[in-house]
Amino acid sequence: MAAVLSRDELENMAGTLHELLESLHEELTDELNEIEHVRHLLKRQVPGQSGKQTALEVARRLNLEHMRHHLDAIAGCNRALERINRGRFGRCSHCGEAIELNRLRADPLVETCLICQG
Repeated sequence: MAAVLSRDELENMAGTLHELLESLHEELTDELNEIEHVRHLLKRQVPGQSGKQTALEVARRLNLEHMRHHLDAIAGCNRALERINRGRFGRCSHCGEAIELNRLRADPLVETCLICQG
């Protein structure tokens, strides 16, 4: 059932989004630290170690898709918080209808209703 969110529900969603943002920032910081570590590994490549071995080590340590996912999620959190500030959170970005509360609870980053999601 779609409904307009109460003030308490909006505050809970905002809290959830802020917690998610904090977690994502921590994970992204860890990933950036790992990149710095890999950069140092590449600078001091062990003599006799093949380029292939080094490349495999770099690939093992870096997962750029994972980092992109974190950046996309951070952007989604920021958009959701902006929608809360503008009084548009819980409304479909395409048709303007209310998004089902259970859908928002499952994924507070969702921007469309089920019908518009297709």
